[in-house]
Amino acid sequence: MKKGRLYNKQEIEIISKSAIGKSIEDIMNEEVVTIDNSGVNKGGLGQLVEQYLFGIQNNSESEPDFMPAGIELKVTPYKRIKGGKLSAKERLVLNIINYMDEWKNDFKDSHFWFKNNTIQLLWYLWEPNKDNKKFKITHEKLLELAKNEDLEQIEEDWNYIIQKIKDGKAHEISEADTMYLGACTKGANASSKREQPFNDILAMQRAFCFKTSYMTQLVRKYIGDYSDVEKVLKGTKDTFNQYVSEVVNKYKGKSQKELMREFNIDSKAKNINSMLISRMFNVQSKLADTEEFQKANIIPKTIRIEENGRIKESISFPAFKYTELINQNWEDSDLREQLETTKYMFFVFKKTKGEYIFKGIKLWNMPETDIETSVMEMWKKTYNAISTGNIVKSITNGIRKTNFPGMSENEVCHVRPHGRNAKDTAPLPVADKLTGATKYTKHCFWINNKYIKDLFIEFN
Repeated sequence: MKKGRLYNKQEIEIISKSAIGKSIEDIMNEEVVTIDNSGVNKGGLGQLVEQYLFGIQNNSESEPDFMPAGIELKVTPYKRIKGGKLSAKERLVLNIINYMDEWKNDFKDSHFWFKNNTIQLLWYLWEPNKDNKKFKITHEKLLELAKNEDLEQIEEDWNYIIQKIKDGKAHEISEADTMYLGACTKGANASSKREQPFNDILAMQRAFCFKTSYMTQLVRKYIGDYSDVEKVLKGTKDTFNQYVSEVVNKYKGKSQKELMREFNIDSKAKNINSMLISRMFNVQSKLADTEEFQKANIIPKTIRIEENGRIKESISFPAFKYTELINQNWEDSDLREQLETTKYMFFVFKKTKGEYIFKGIKLWNMPETDIETSVMEMWKKTYNAISTGNIVKSITNGIRKTNFPGMSENEVCHVRPHGRNAKDTAPLPVADKLTGATKYTKHCFWINNKYIKDLFIEFN
C-alpha cells in the first residue's frame, strides 16, 4: 500500500514521470494504489489522478497535498490552437482567499505561500470531442516559486490583492487587477459571497490563481516552442512596472513626427502609433506579442484624443459565434471572462495645434460593478435575441434594425456588426423569426467610445 500524502519529493517526481504518455483511463485501470473507490468517478480529472496515481482521497485540506514534503499537486490542461501553437485551456486555480485572515501576514508567511510555494504540475492535452478519461498526460514540471524568475511580480500581485482587502475593497477585486497571480471568482454563481474584515459589503468568493495567459506562457516554455517569443525586459533588473514608467517618462511630451524621426520611421500607415510604441520598448514584434504582455494578458492600445476632447474609437472584441454564445451562461461566458481577466494599457496621443503628442499611458481594467451590471444586462439581452430567434426587429427601406442593444441603450457597451460586409455571416442556432434567416451578419461586443472618453479626463 502506498503512502499517499506522505510521499517525499523524489517519490513524487518518479510517480509523476511514470504517468507521462498515459491517459487518465490508463491510470485508473492500473489502480496502482489502494483506495476507497466509492464515488471516484464523480470528481474532476485532477481528483482522479490524485486518487488513482497517488492514493490521495478527495479533501479540502488547507495544507499542501503532500505533507511533510510541502508540495501541492495540480493537474492542468493545455490545447492546440490555430497554427499549431499551444495554449493553456484555463487558469490554474489555487487556494480560496480567506479575506478575514489572509491579510494578517507577509507574503512568505501567508497561507498562499504555505499552500502553493512548490507545485507539482501534471499537464494533459485537451482535445475536442474526446472522452475526458482518454486525455493523455504529456509533461510534468515541479514549479518552485522561490526559484521562479517571476517571483518578484507574483509577490507584487499578492500584495496588491491584500492591499485591496485592507482598504475594505475586497468587493472591488478583479482578476485583471494584477499581472500573473490573479484573484478569480470561485463559486457556483454571483451569490457566492463572503465577509470581508474592513467593510460590511459582502465580497465575491475568490481564489488565488495563475492566470490563463500566464499558464499559456508556461505551457509554451516547458512544452512548446518558446524560441520566437520576444521579451520586453532585456538586460534590466527593473520590474515590469518600473521599466514601463522609465520608457513612458523618456518619450512623454514628444510629437508623433518627433518620434517617427527618432525611430527612423517613414510611413503613412494607419497603425503608425502602434509601430511607435513597439519602438519605444525596443521590440521588433508587436508589443502585444511579447512575453510580459502575453503573460499578464495586457492589451496595448493606442488612443487618439482630438483637440475638442473627442475619442473616435470604440473598443471591439472578436466576432462572437451565435451557436456558441447560446451554450453559455453569464457566469462562464467568454465576454465575462475576457473583461474579468484583461487589463488594457492605453497609449494616449492628444492632438494639440494640429499635431498628435504622446501624453503617457493609462492602465485600466473594467470595474467589477460595471461588468456585473451594465455588461451583464447587454449580454443577456443579446443572448435572448439569439436564443429566441428575435434578432431582426424591423426592416425599413431594406435596412434592418435589430433587437441587439445599441450604444444609446447601454452606457458601457453595445452590439454591432463586425464582419467584412453584410455577406460575412455566421450560422444561427435558431432561425430568425422575421426574416427566416439561418445565417446572420457577424456581430461583436463593443465598449462605447463615450465610456472610454470618460477614462481620459486627466489628459484633457
